[in-house]
Amino acid sequence: MFILKKYDKEYQIDLINFLSKCLPESKRVFDISSRHKVYEDIDNNFEYFVCLFNNKEIIGTVGLKRLNNEDCELKSLYIYKDYYGKGHGLKLLTGAINKAKSLGYKKMFLDTLSKSTNAISLYKKVGFTVTKRYNDNEFAEIFMVLDLNN
Repeated sequence: MFILKKYDKEYQIDLINFLSKCLPESKRVFDISSRHKVYEDIDNNFEYFVCLFNNKEIIGTVGLKRLNNEDCELKSLYIYKDYYGKGHGLKLLTGAINKAKSLGYKKMFLDTLSKSTNAISLYKKVGFTVTKRYNDNEFAEIFMVLDLNN
């Protein structure tokens, strides 16, 4: 049974285990000591963060980060490859979009890698368009934005 749950500190170990397995599936390196240190303190690094569970196992995540009063950033849309193509990524993404709208944001930004073709297709499907670089993430190659007023 698939259930979305708002992040709770009791999920911390399971979240780190999930990320340490999920990121390498998409040829990313999980580095909790530096680049991914934000996952040690979800409450202070994300305005919104949910986990998708299959029974008691985390199989996906998504988060929002505040950029300013009008803009937020989509973060951490990850899902195990075994669950691709089943609507779970779309469920996570639309949940984050709806939350951003409810918080009053006007635009949602994201950055990603060009090799994340499945994710890019999903982003385009819901209306994200390519935009100019908006941050200094040295690992990102593609930057996208979604107008939340539509």
